[in-house]
Amino acid sequence: MKKWKQISACCLAAVLAAAAPTGTAWAGSPEFARSAEEWAKLRDNVMEYDELAGLIHEYNVTVQNNQRDYNEKKNKTSDEIAQDYRDAADAVRSSMSGDDSPQAIMQDSMAEAQALSLEQQADDNVEDSEIFKMTYDQTEATLVSNAQTNMISYHQKARDLDLKKKNRELLAATYDSVVLKMNHGMATQMEVLTAQENLQNADAAILTAESDLENTRQKLCVMLGWRYDASPEIREIPAVDLNRIQSMDPAADKAKALENNYTLRINKKKLANSSNNSKKESLQMTIDDNIQRIGSSVDSAYKNVIQSQTAYQQASVSLEVASKNMEAAERKMQIGTLSRLDYLTQQYAYLQAQVAMEDASMALFQAVESYDWNINGLASASAGM
Repeated sequence: MKKWKQISACCLAAVLAAAAPTGTAWAGSPEFARSAEEWAKLRDNVMEYDELAGLIHEYNVTVQNNQRDYNEKKNKTSDEIAQDYRDAADAVRSSMSGDDSPQAIMQDSMAEAQALSLEQQADDNVEDSEIFKMTYDQTEATLVSNAQTNMISYHQKARDLDLKKKNRELLAATYDSVVLKMNHGMATQMEVLTAQENLQNADAAILTAESDLENTRQKLCVMLGWRYDASPEIREIPAVDLNRIQSMDPAADKAKALENNYTLRINKKKLANSSNNSKKESLQMTIDDNIQRIGSSVDSAYKNVIQSQTAYQQASVSLEVASKNMEAAERKMQIGTLSRLDYLTQQYAYLQAQVAMEDASMALFQAVESYDWNINGLASASAGM
């Protein structure tokens, strides 16, 4: 299980580094920020879909680093942040040795280039603490969205692995059958070799699928505050809410998407802070492009929902047919009119239909989530300079 402890922000960076080898994760918020029940859910060794946002907020290293950086810039104007860049440039120059040795000259030259770059950043700066806050909020929202995608992907890969294992069982039975036929002169050596090769390919596919699944699990663990080699229980994805699809209104939702979009809000604030006419013109063009892109992104996300819904309905029909065929195979198996190989073939077809249905359900769920993220600030848009 994870171990948790709240510490002061000033000590957090050092303790995180020290704690990493032991697998200790540290919350980003003080204890009073959440109820005891909320902390208990976040601190258990269970990974649930509806906890992902909380886990990212409290235990993701990028989010914690951004929060510390924001605390340093809090309430600063764009002029004050520009002065920070100039102060940094002065500090770099004051560290230059001034010696005339080749190595010192090279180091001083590099330092001067860095100082000039910092001064250019000061001259170009239109960012204030509000922009940093929106930028870091956008990063956190993107991380939550990515964690959701990874968790859905984990379950899809787990089901694909189950299917590959069932396919391997079918291929093993096929190989045994071909060997038996060859022993009775009813199959060739080439057919045996082909069946053997298919079995070996199935084993290789299983190894690849297991590795892919493990990589996804490790990625999830690290994102959410566990050690990479931890073994939290990863709960199932919630069922898709079909009523949510009925309530979608892309025309009306575009207005919400424009209002909430992080990139558009950041670019508008940069425009308000800018005093350079050329920069202002460039930002205005970017903002106009943002508005078009966001509307297009909402439309695209909605179309994906409808296409995923159609695939979900088709998978449901296919599963119903496969279920009936499986019931018939069960009856035939019971009365002895179906061979084990034919039974395994039908069983594999049924499992394929089950996995296809589950994949279609998760794909529809993810399409709905993606649509909602478009509305809630993450619709595709380009950042301004």
